[in-house]
Amino acid sequence: MEKFLREFPPPHFRVEPSAEDDYYFIGRHSGEGRQLDVAVFRRGEGAPFLVVDAKHWRKPLDIVDVESFISFLDDVGAQIGVLVTSSRFTKASPRRAAGAHVSIHLEIVSVEEALEWDWLGLGRRIYPWDWVYHWHLGHALRLLEEGGAVDAVSEAMEEVPFEEWEAAVNFALKRHQDEARHFLGWVATMHHDDRWRFNAARHLGENGLLTESIRKRVIELEADPEARALLAEL
Repeated sequence: MEKFLREFPPPHFRVEPSAEDDYYFIGRHSGEGRQLDVAVFRRGEGAPFLVVDAKHWRKPLDIVDVESFISFLDDVGAQIGVLVTSSRFTKASPRRAAGAHVSIHLEIVSVEEALEWDWLGLGRRIYPWDWVYHWHLGHALRLLEEGGAVDAVSEAMEEVPFEEWEAAVNFALKRHQDEARHFLGWVATMHHDDRWRFNAARHLGENGLLTESIRKRVIELEADPEARALLAEL
């Protein structure tokens, strides 16, 4: 559990169970409480995106167990499922997992592998443009929301290629608009680089989120007359 808490820290994630008690989630199809060994929620979303089910059994897990887990993931609405066992899997189990005709990413691993698993990297493979899974952008977001120094937030974004930044912003504006508005507003008014400020303001303007106070501040900071004129038209 500690590994999950390290890799998926608040406020952008919530890891359950958050206490010693068992955690139950109401299945969207069954309507019954389903016990989740580990569940990770992305902020603002009602269903877990990652569920881990651990089986401490002596017998190997076979295709029936894998099929049961696939059905379980579908019921709780998870996009990533990891089935862990302290014994082993039959030869057919990985083939059944690979052939799952559902919109989930299924992994079957041993206890030892689970302890070393790159859980955050797994999340990024499934949601490649969600910035909370990006090391630099995710770090910048956490610093910003924790009241970090301006220089530290800007520095965390320095290594992000422009294409990745654009894709992450577009994804966030569609899926997590409040988070995107807060972050872009900070970049538009606080970042030391005029290109970052202009593009943040552009994204806000194109999505109807640019406030007059942010527009005025960006124009005040902008030295290029042509850019100032473009900002005034947003």
